[in-house]
Amino acid sequence: MPLNGAQLPLHILFVFLDGIGLGEKNQETNPLIKFDLPHFNILAGNQPWSDSFRPVDSESHVFTSIDATLGIPGLPQSGTGQATLFTGTNCAETAGKHFGPYPHSKTKPIIAESSIFQQVNQLQLDHPEPAAFANAYPPQFFEAAKARNRWTVTTLSCIEAEIKIRTLDDLKVNKALTAEITRKAWRTRLSIPVDPITEQTAANHLHQISASHPFTLYEYYLTDKAGHSQSFPKAHRVLSALDALFGELLRVIDIEQTLLLITSDHGNIEDLSVKTHTFNRVPLIAYGKGAHLFREARSLTDVTPSIISALATANKSVRK
Repeated sequence: MPLNGAQLPLHILFVFLDGIGLGEKNQETNPLIKFDLPHFNILAGNQPWSDSFRPVDSESHVFTSIDATLGIPGLPQSGTGQATLFTGTNCAETAGKHFGPYPHSKTKPIIAESSIFQQVNQLQLDHPEPAAFANAYPPQFFEAAKARNRWTVTTLSCIEAEIKIRTLDDLKVNKALTAEITRKAWRTRLSIPVDPITEQTAANHLHQISASHPFTLYEYYLTDKAGHSQSFPKAHRVLSALDALFGELLRVIDIEQTLLLITSDHGNIEDLSVKTHTFNRVPLIAYGKGAHLFREARSLTDVTPSIISALATANKSVRK
């Protein structure tokens, strides 16, 4: 099908979920099957997230799976998986192995030159801030990262592309989200004086941020932590929080103007019988305007190129 600018997104909201794959349809091991997650199911075309899913393939809704192993032996890891996902380059191949949780030294130049943020900036869209990272980080994070010069893939991508890394000041004016959505951890664990919010309120804040930028990324990593814990109660808490966030996003997003994109870097939480990551394929959801551009994605390497193609073509359409 030829690319049609009228069908393409003007805003892409990318919700990245760390460590969530498509596992067996088994309530004994898979919390995505065990628990009631109605909005997860809607995003999957009214079915649970499992490796026996029925593909969804329409102009405005795609639900499929993509490979996270990247042709490299060993369990996928966050450092190379995220670098691949956010650049379109097979960074596990570049490193010669799966590596994580932080970027491998051989992949840092790729992140510096070709991150999704760099590529969006290079499109020269008619916008003062074409790309945004919605996560806020507490002062403790910056102190530790600067002391060790150790940044995550997403924060390193921001630094190299001169994308703002949001802070407490942004959170106070509702222009950022905490990594666990509701701000409770900042108050209870970090003793930062912020008032907790609901997942629904956070979703509205995220929607407002994404409406102000052609491309917005939000990172949620507690799925990976819950998977490593092998704890069904922890998995239930993080998945329920996400389900509530997704429910409100589905309510407020204008799918004629916005594409909601959801995927992961590797499997983990879908199999609590093991403490490690998994070899499972990961979900890819594209919901809204331009979703059809992601129907051919087969691996982590295909996500960023599809985002850039969508934004580039949409921008040409707007300029005509």
